[in-house]
Amino acid sequence: MFNQKPKSYALEMTKNFNYYLTGTGWAEVIFANDEKNLAFEVSYLSDPLSELYEGLNRLKTNKTNIEKVVFADEPGEHCLFLTTQENGKLKIEIFWSDEWEEINIVPKISTKKELVYFDTDTLDNFIKVVCIGTEYLLQRMTLEEYKAKWRLFEFPLDAYNNLKKTIYLG
Repeated sequence: MFNQKPKSYALEMTKNFNYYLTGTGWAEVIFANDEKNLAFEVSYLSDPLSELYEGLNRLKTNKTNIEKVVFADEPGEHCLFLTTQENGKLKIEIFWSDEWEEINIVPKISTKKELVYFDTDTLDNFIKVVCIGTEYLLQRMTLEEYKAKWRLFEFPLDAYNNLKKTIYLG
């Protein structure tokens, strides 16, 4: 009891990431912590798993301190921003826009983006949660089934394997 930090000092942590292929060219993505659960649909018009793994690899190797991952819908998009902070913390923000602004399918227009998910975590924990969610995806289907359902993109196995090497899944 004496070792508990007050809530205002506690670091929120991502508890769940899941990526489910729900049909040909469609997926459902879930991000969750103790306070919020965000689920949304994604279209094959973007390749968010590849962007996510590659971005996390760049953050982990200090090649950058901010990454953007676009999850296209039809129409609209969720855009995940991952920003490293001091002391190994990671700021996680997901914005929703009802226009395609970030995936460059249409010329950029000024749209109002709504912050729909916010979290702070450690980079290592976030990577671990993403890898655990990915393992559930890979237990549900083969790489060939993934390609058949996702259509334009194969599962980004090399980027995922590189990401797994950066953490201990114990």
